[in-house]
Amino acid sequence: MRMLAKIHGVHVPMRMKMDQTILAQQQRFPVPGLKSSFVGLETMLGMDEQIEFEDYLNNPEFSEKQVDIHTEMEKSLKPSIRK
Repeated sequence: MRMLAKIHGVHVPMRMKMDQTILAQQQRFPVPGLKSSFVGLETMLGMDEQIEFEDYLNNPEFSEKQVDIHTEMEKSLKPSIRK
């Protein structure tokens, strides 16, 4: 980070840290069956350049399941029924 600051200016490490913070916070809306993958953060950190076990055989938590998002949202938000 110090080398980046010396070469490009102090704003570059600050910008990189800010980008990492923003990308770490972005998630899907909390619906059961759909997990966040943080692809942007992995790309920024250079973790997308190697093929690992999860990339080839798929991580079980990212398995493709048929999920009815509307039903799951109704379950998770539990809307109150007015009479």
